[in-house]
Amino acid sequence: MKRLITVCMTGLLATAALAGTSQAAMSAADRALAADHNPRFLLMRTDEIEDHVSLQDYLNDLSPQSQEVKDLQVAIRENPVLTKELKAQDVEIRNVIYADEAADGSFVLYMR
Repeated sequence: MKRLITVCMTGLLATAALAGTSQAAMSAADRALAADHNPRFLLMRTDEIEDHVSLQDYLNDLSPQSQEVKDLQVAIRENPVLTKELKAQDVEIRNVIYADEAADGSFVLYMR
């Protein structure tokens, strides 16, 4: 019985550790955005989204302090070309809250 409890607890702890690691990792879009040396992007404001009410609701519910938003902003800061282009368009990185990668490799950056 003791061995069974030990095996179960070990499995539980390993699963919890892996779940925490995957949560802390950047999304695929964030990693691609950070690594792209010549990113093509489109800026969208959350209040401009008309056809996708559920996406607008999701984006409006994102907290600026959430880990997802922080990871995205770190990915943007890691890309000097993107950072420079955003600053040239007077976009503050802290206002970018979500990124989505399109099939053609470009990105849609959503901002408040």
